[in-house]
Amino acid sequence: MPETDAQTPHPTLTDYYDSESNKAPFLEEIFDRTAVHYDRIDTFGFLGTGRSYRKWVLTRAGLRPGMRLIDVATGTGLLAVAAAEIVGAENLVCVDPSSGMLDMARPKLNATFIKAGAEQLPVADASFDFLTMGYALRHVADLQAAFREYFRVLKPGGKCLLLEVSRPATTLRYKMARLYFRDCVPKICRAITGSPDVQHLMEYYWETIDQCVAPEAILAALRESGFVEVQRTAWVDLFSEYTAVKPPH
Repeated sequence: MPETDAQTPHPTLTDYYDSESNKAPFLEEIFDRTAVHYDRIDTFGFLGTGRSYRKWVLTRAGLRPGMRLIDVATGTGLLAVAAAEIVGAENLVCVDPSSGMLDMARPKLNATFIKAGAEQLPVADASFDFLTMGYALRHVADLQAAFREYFRVLKPGGKCLLLEVSRPATTLRYKMARLYFRDCVPKICRAITGSPDVQHLMEYYWETIDQCVAPEAILAALRESGFVEVQRTAWVDLFSEYTAVKPPH
């Protein structure tokens, strides 16, 4: 895997955008174009298990009724809907840089929606008990800039939960993941939706998984941003749950 700056989640992927400054416009455009299909391809990618998993992991991470939560990179609101079943939609703020994704999320729950990126969250300091991000960490421009914002907006003792798909460490599992995410998913998603943009997005997804910095770099960036109790739980060497806590004092 090519070396990359520890603050960026992966190297510049020149097959999709020609410089880091063009990454955000590329992502906003492709997510806008594919938003209408996103729930269908998510259901396929998780083999229909995503909804139950999301609520289960939120509960295990400590989300409880009455907490105020910000969901960063909310997309079409899949993680936010699961969170709303626990804390209530009135306690949710959903943030995403894609207008198309937010348009798909709004009809699902009566939360507050904000168009913004992870590195600049237009909310007050220390205003949330919990922060979530589902499968979008690879899309931020700067890990530490995002994590500093997460630290800022959480109350003392607040917790963040970051879900991500990680590059498997073992050769066999890596080959299996590559076969599924690179060779199968993009083609099948295009067949399901009829959209070449969806195929392009799924191809990009695999590249970001394959080129992403190691989990150890993500854990280090969380610690360097001030978080404590930083942990990673991995399932089948592929699905990562990163948790971290803002010190209570």
